[in-house]
Amino acid sequence: MISEKKKLSNRKWDKENMRSISCRLRTEDAERFKKYCSDNGTTPAQFLKHYILKTLDNDSSGD
Repeated sequence: MISEKKKLSNRKWDKENMRSISCRLRTEDAERFKKYCSDNGTTPAQFLKHYILKTLDNDSSGD
């Protein structure tokens, strides 16, 4: 079990170092995407994170 002190430390680090990205989709498209991810053994968050990082790694612009 994680101590309250550790949880507080984790929240502080996340607030300083992490950001969320979101998008809005039509309900039917969101449900299809969730099913696609589930059928492929992943979650929407894992799928999108992998895609974003792969895209950035393949970007040749140097940014």
